[in-house]
Amino acid sequence: MDIQRAVSEFVSKGKGLFHLLRSKGEALSDVDLMTLREQLHILDTEADHLQNLKQFRLKEVTPSSTKARLPSPMSRSQHRAA
Repeated sequence: MDIQRAVSEFVSKGKGLFHLLRSKGEALSDVDLMTLREQLHILDTEADHLQNLKQFRLKEVTPSSTKARLPSPMSRSQHRAA
């Protein structure tokens, strides 16, 4: 199974789980709830890591000449003065 398909299936099943949690979630044991929260945290941490990695690699690929042409952001005081 490729990664895009696995993510798509996870999101689809996650929507169903969300509705179950809304309607019957109070029946979960404390252990089950803790396990769910831990797994979500692990996935969130990995997704954050991958996003940071992609941004870092994008910065490595971007030529420095492109960065030099971008205008610098204005500070609040400069924005008010403009």
